[in-house]
Amino acid sequence: MKRMVLIAAASFALLSGIGLGAYFYLRPGKSLKATASAHQSLHKSNVSTSSEARPKADASDLVADLGKVQDKIIYGDRAALADQGRLLAKISSTLRDLQKQDWEDYANVRAAFVYVLSGGDYSVLKSLIDSGALSEADKALAEGIMQFAGGHSSAARKMLSDVDPRSLDVSLVGPFALARASFYIAHDEKKAIGLLDEARLASPHTAIEEAAARREIPILVDTGDKPRAMMLMADYVRRFGKSIYAWKLFQDFAQAVAKHNDTDGSDAVDEIASITTTADRDARIKLFLNMASESLLHGKIVLAKAAASEALELKPESSQDVEKATLYKAAAAAPTGHAEDALKILNQLASDNLSDDDSEIHDAAGFIARAVSGEEQKNDARHDISPIASTDSARNSAKPLELPRVAGAIESADAALKHADMLISGNEQ
Repeated sequence: MKRMVLIAAASFALLSGIGLGAYFYLRPGKSLKATASAHQSLHKSNVSTSSEARPKADASDLVADLGKVQDKIIYGDRAALADQGRLLAKISSTLRDLQKQDWEDYANVRAAFVYVLSGGDYSVLKSLIDSGALSEADKALAEGIMQFAGGHSSAARKMLSDVDPRSLDVSLVGPFALARASFYIAHDEKKAIGLLDEARLASPHTAIEEAAARREIPILVDTGDKPRAMMLMADYVRRFGKSIYAWKLFQDFAQAVAKHNDTDGSDAVDEIASITTTADRDARIKLFLNMASESLLHGKIVLAKAAASEALELKPESSQDVEKATLYKAAAAAPTGHAEDALKILNQLASDNLSDDDSEIHDAAGFIARAVSGEEQKNDARHDISPIASTDSARNSAKPLELPRVAGAIESADAALKHADMLISGNEQ
C-alpha cells in the first residue's frame, strides 16, 4: 500500500518535579468507612493539653506554607521550586522529631498525610505508625498512604478504592479524590472523570485543581466529550498556562486530538484560538506547536498546517519557536501541490539549529518535498539515473527516516498523497 512518512514526533517526556505534587490521599479496610470527624473524635479524648507537647515548629503551618509554594509553582513561579525543596526538608525534620504525645494531636497526623501526598518522604509515616498513638482506622490510613507513595499501586488500590472522599476532612477531599482517580485512568474513564471533577471542585485555584484538570482534559477528548474538553482547556490555558507542568498537558491534548479520525481540519485550532485570546501568548504558542507536531505524526496535514500557521500569527519572540512553526508549516505542505514552495522554505532553515527530533522532521519533509515536486527526478536525470533506479533509490534512502516513533504515523498519511509523484515506502503494518 502506498504511504509516506511525514515526520518524527516530539519526544514523549514524563511528568517530573514536585514529586507528582499534592496528589493523593487515602485509606484502607472496612474501618476506613468512618468519616473524618470520627477520626478526629478518636483522638480528641487523648489530646494532651500541655504546651510542652507541642513541637517547636508547627507541622500544620509548615504544610500550609508548602501548599502555598506549590500553588505558586503552578502559576509560573519557578523560583518557588527552591522554596519547595527547603520546606519539604524542614517538614520532614519536624515530623521525625514528634513524639507520641504530639501524634495524639490529630492536626499533626493530618499534616503528615498531606506532606507525604505533596511529594514528601513517606518513611516519616513509619514512626507515626510505630508510635502507637493511632487508632486502627488512622493506622490503616497511614499504611495506605505509604503503599501509594511508595509506588505499590495494586496494594494501595485494594486498600483505598472503597473510601469516599467526602467522608474525609474538607482539606483532604481534593487530594484523595485525585488519588482515587489515578486508579481508574485508562481503566474506567467515567469513574476517573467523576473523581477528577470532585478534586477540582474541592480544591479550586490550587495545585490539586491544576493536576486534576491536566489529567482530565485528554480523557475527555478520548471519550468524545469535545465541548467539555475545550471548555476546560481554555480555562487551563488562561489560568495555568505558565505552570511548569503545562507542557505535559499540551502534549497529551495534542496527541489526543490528532489521533481522532475526524480531526484533520482547522476547526479545533480555530476554536482554541478563539477561546484562549486572553491567555498568555507563549502558552498559546507552545500549545499550537505541540498540535502541529503531533498532527504531522498522525498524518493530519490540514490540522498541522492550521496549528503552525496560528503559532506564527502570534508572532513568537523566541527564534526557536519561529523556526519550529515554520518547519511544521512547510512539512505539512511537503506532500501537496505546494511541495516546491515548501522545499524552498526547508532549504532556508538551518538544520544545525534544530533539535534532534526537528532535524528528523526537516530531513524527512525535505526528501518528501523533493520527491513530490520532481526535484529528485531532476537530480537523477543529471546523473543519468533511470526512473526505475531513481524510485528504488528514493525508497531505500527513505528507510533511515522511518524511526520507531514515526512508524505509527504511516498508515494515516495515505490521504495526503494525492499529488505525490513518487511515494516513500513505509514499514509494513
